[in-house]
Amino acid sequence: MQDFKVHVKYDDGTDQSQPSYERLPYFSLQGDVAEFAIAKSCLACFDYTNALADVVVGYMGAPLDSSMDASSQTITVRNKKGERMLKCAVESDRLQLGPDASGSGSHEKFASTTVSSDNIVQKMAGGEMKSEGMPRLLGEIMASLMTAAGPKGVNFARYSLDYHILRNYLHVLDVWGDTGANNMIPAYSLEIVKKYLDTDESFRALAEKIKSKR
Repeated sequence: MQDFKVHVKYDDGTDQSQPSYERLPYFSLQGDVAEFAIAKSCLACFDYTNALADVVVGYMGAPLDSSMDASSQTITVRNKKGERMLKCAVESDRLQLGPDASGSGSHEKFASTTVSSDNIVQKMAGGEMKSEGMPRLLGEIMASLMTAAGPKGVNFARYSLDYHILRNYLHVLDVWGDTGANNMIPAYSLEIVKKYLDTDESFRALAEKIKSKR
């Protein structure tokens, strides 16, 4: 989420009207949690925007809301069919529209820094995966700083998309090599990868290090 925390809803199976919630700083999570929580197929996926859908609904570009049960979502309408679906939902009072999505803050450096510090990427590059995250207090402080200084709204969505595309590019590069990666990654994702390879020295060094293993 935009507060750099994992939002968790607990259900003990008793009182459904009173669930409990917790927001865990991303930086305090167990270091190797991603290794068993993320499927290998997800690491080879580049369709985070559901590119063929008529309408896409998601939280990443929406303003961060304090509620975990009712909050704004971002709607992307791609074609006339999607426009008709949206109009039908509004006219039947099943959907309320807010203002156009907006964003602020630069996202590129945040994306490349997140990739460089990612445990999965560190392991790809020959390093060791950390088993523990930051102490909770330090994680809370780091999350607050990142939330204040980081991209917001639509720019947070761009940050998240770029981060996942770059991480997954490094994964397919590690597994299938340069030719395999270029053959399987869609053109729009390759454009993003090429931009970072051309402009970001740390990301380019990571890619070269992973390629040198083969």
